[in-house]
Amino acid sequence: MKYLFNRCLIMIVFLTFSILLIGCSNSTSSKVTITKEMEQIVSDTIMEQNKDTLSVTDKQFEAHKIYGADEKDGVISIYIYTLYEGYNKSTGTEVQAGISYPARIKLAKDENGYVLKEYKKPEEGGEFIDSLEDLFPSKYSKQVLKDKGNGADLDEQMQKEVKKWLSKTNK
Repeated sequence: MKYLFNRCLIMIVFLTFSILLIGCSNSTSSKVTITKEMEQIVSDTIMEQNKDTLSVTDKQFEAHKIYGADEKDGVISIYIYTLYEGYNKSTGTEVQAGISYPARIKLAKDENGYVLKEYKKPEEGGEFIDSLEDLFPSKYSKQVLKDKGNGADLDEQMQKEVKKWLSKTNK
């Protein structure tokens, strides 16, 4: 009888923990598909955050790479690498100034679409890697470190936009 009681007690404890774990898993993050609206908010945010950085150039452009996104408690985190450059009509496709960096953008959905909740870049210098690992999931932070030296291969995308602008302004 005591043996049966112990087995039942063990089963009850096991089931209780299983139910708790299943319940807790609902608050973990889930993958998100990036919509055109979200993509536009990413671009607009990058342009807005950097607008004063290269204001001495005629026109500024941004290109970005999205590593992925997840959602937790109704907030969507988008992990990106961005290239932001300034150009002048007189120098054509020659970059006058530019920056590139990873960033995390957080969005929340409201009745009008999505709203920006946070825009955060890693710290610079010696704090870069630690702060990057705090901002990005491991699988993305490793990719950022690979992309950091080459601007995440965004040059081709950038040049297309610059050439399109130049063809419109030279008419």
